[in-house]
Amino acid sequence: MQHNQESQTRRIIVDLAQDFLKAGLVVRTWGNFSGRLDEDKFLITPSGKAYEGMQPGELVCVSTADGKAIKKGSGKPSSESPMHALSYRHFPEIKVVAHTHQVYASALTLLGKDIEVPAQWRSIFGAKYIPLSPYALPGSKKLHEAMNATLARSDAKAVLMGRHGAFILAQTPEECLSLAGDLECFCTDLYSRLIGRKITQRPDILSDSDKEKELAQSLRKTTEEGIAVSVDSEVLPWLSRTLKPYLDDFAQICGVSVSQKRGSANVVFDPKAQAAICFGKDEADARNVRAVLEKNARAANIAQLSGLKSIAAWEALAMRLVYQKKYSKQAKL
Repeated sequence: MQHNQESQTRRIIVDLAQDFLKAGLVVRTWGNFSGRLDEDKFLITPSGKAYEGMQPGELVCVSTADGKAIKKGSGKPSSESPMHALSYRHFPEIKVVAHTHQVYASALTLLGKDIEVPAQWRSIFGAKYIPLSPYALPGSKKLHEAMNATLARSDAKAVLMGRHGAFILAQTPEECLSLAGDLECFCTDLYSRLIGRKITQRPDILSDSDKEKELAQSLRKTTEEGIAVSVDSEVLPWLSRTLKPYLDDFAQICGVSVSQKRGSANVVFDPKAQAAICFGKDEADARNVRAVLEKNARAANIAQLSGLKSIAAWEALAMRLVYQKKYSKQAKL
């Protein structure tokens, strides 16, 4: 019976990850998903593995007590597994947890405070405020301690992580997907109201406007790198300035700063063409870079309202180096 339960939970979590992928709430390997087995353990998606084609057997069994893999050689759990463990310890009724880097929820973390929830949304999120867990370096003890304190002070079903993303706490996979979608709708509307203009959002990571297609095609003749072009409305105001990391994945994937001179970054701004040029090892990788660029631009726009500064230069550089030497290589496996 226990074996059947574990097999079923493995299938449920893989299906949930792929449902989030189809809904555009996660891309590439970003984010992670878990499901409770019992009081002492849960299953979580492995670190650095793409959700397309993920198999149930690849999920890692983890202890609720410390977020570490129970069996040696069973794969490496997501680096966020300690925070999943905290969620299960704080809330015995929770059966499924998703961590996402969804665009507008991530951008709204740059408000730097809990977000008040209007009355019509409170039954959905289960609280009057969506709490913000303070920023700290990814995978650090400080980050886990901050999440522990945040979970202890709120019963909300969604938690925002400063400069990073969101945690969704649910009793069923259906509720988890619905909550994440509702959170993004809420944050999209709030972003638009705060910025004071109607916004446009790329339908999906593969979508290109006619101008983007034309410019990318001309640029591909000049380089062997993958190319993706952004003429996104929220990026355009930054083309004559330097865009620094306001979200940690921008530092990792795009670079420690982006301007009209490429340098070591994976993006260069071209004010004359009114576009940002994104580079990668291939076209798919360049589109991943573009997705992070556009999300960070939204975060930067919110930071201009809240007065929050960009991530410290030394932290951005450290994250960039770790990503290049470790995570990006692991993601290829």
